[in-house]
Amino acid sequence: MPTQFKDLNHIAIIGKKITIMSSSNKFNINKTGIIVNETKNMVYLLNGKNISALKKIAKKEITLVKVSHSKGDYFINGRMLLGRPEEKYSKIK
Repeated sequence: MPTQFKDLNHIAIIGKKITIMSSSNKFNINKTGIIVNETKNMVYLLNGKNISALKKIAKKEITLVKVSHSKGDYFINGRMLLGRPEEKYSKIK
């Protein structure tokens, strides 16, 4: 059964397969791929093996994302993605 992360700081999303379930931009809904890079405002999805399949998606447009993980699928609120990745993960220490 899908669960929801309470705190994104406990996982790294780079390298994970995601599906955008809900977005303010209707063209981003149901986009699937592997996150290959993350910046403060963008995520970069690779949907295939070719670099031309790389898609840049604004984090502020994402409202719900499904992350496929070895322990199951997780749903993350899009607000939890906002911010620099190094700042999110450094809060663990």
